[in-house]
Amino acid sequence: MKRLTFFSACLALMIAGLAQPAHAQLDPDPGIGLPPTDFSRVGQAGFQFLKLPTNARQAGMGGVNSSLGRGDAASSLTNPASLVDMTSLNIGLTNVRWFADINYYSMAAARYFEGIGVIGVNLLFLDYGDMPRTENRAILVDGVPTGRSEVLTDLGTVTAQDLALGVSYARRVTEQLHFGVNAKYITETLDDATVGAWAVDIGTVFHTGIRSLRVTMVGRNIGPDTQIASFDERIGYEPADVRMPVNFSFGAAYDLMESGAGSLHHWTVAAEFVHPNDGAEKVNMGTEYTFRNLFSVRGGYRFNYDEEGLTLGTGINVGLSGYTLNVGYAFWEFGRLGSVHIVSMAFGL
Repeated sequence: MKRLTFFSACLALMIAGLAQPAHAQLDPDPGIGLPPTDFSRVGQAGFQFLKLPTNARQAGMGGVNSSLGRGDAASSLTNPASLVDMTSLNIGLTNVRWFADINYYSMAAARYFEGIGVIGVNLLFLDYGDMPRTENRAILVDGVPTGRSEVLTDLGTVTAQDLALGVSYARRVTEQLHFGVNAKYITETLDDATVGAWAVDIGTVFHTGIRSLRVTMVGRNIGPDTQIASFDERIGYEPADVRMPVNFSFGAAYDLMESGAGSLHHWTVAAEFVHPNDGAEKVNMGTEYTFRNLFSVRGGYRFNYDEEGLTLGTGINVGLSGYTLNVGYAFWEFGRLGSVHIVSMAFGL
């Protein structure tokens, strides 16, 4: 009963977040002034690297985070409740070659403990690389500003990095209901200025009992606003608060072909509705076909994004003397921006 009460509280928290509108509009008064305009919070949340894809399987299936099923260690970065699908140890590594020579890495490791559940650790790291350092300096004449400035170069380089470290836990509340949480500490660094924050991800998976149909709810990056005083002191502004990029998603997945003893095929379709706090609602859809649990092909589409759309992917699963090695690749199409490539590797017992 205590488990169900705790789960109900978490579920109520996520439903409350979903109920908050992403767009606000004042009630018009036809007798006074002009009608109000729509207000959108686009661009008003920080730590945007937390939205990037964290493994090739998720990326290849339209970026669906919540309802894929057959979870592994990388699930701690998407829907931690899916960790309960694990039965032993799993370690996953992913590299994303982002735009402008930016490299993005994710790592996750998790292990199942009898009678306890699944415990894992994870890491996200975004490296912006080296950039030329410049300085905009005022031009003075006899110590008096002229209103003009010059840009100084040949000052070396500057770099920026983002980092998130997390600890995750998942277990079965009942045979049908699974629950997981991932707590993380986040830092962003520009040169020698650093700002930190914390957040949690809360996920659920509910198996409906209608064949393989499962529904999910996930709240990601739930945490307090963060004050970026260390950055603002450099440019003379008052400290500003930055929101976490909170989003809530509701998803569902169904296996059109279910794997089992002697089965050659496994085919999954999945979709999710995403409600972010810094933009319009979005929909992700994806599918995955696996042959003999050896080779997978994936595809998906992302709706209501500015540039993102088609996603494609593939995966190979190989058994090695009691170990398994899974290699995955995904392609993300970004319209006018080009494309992004994601490569993942996972080792399991």
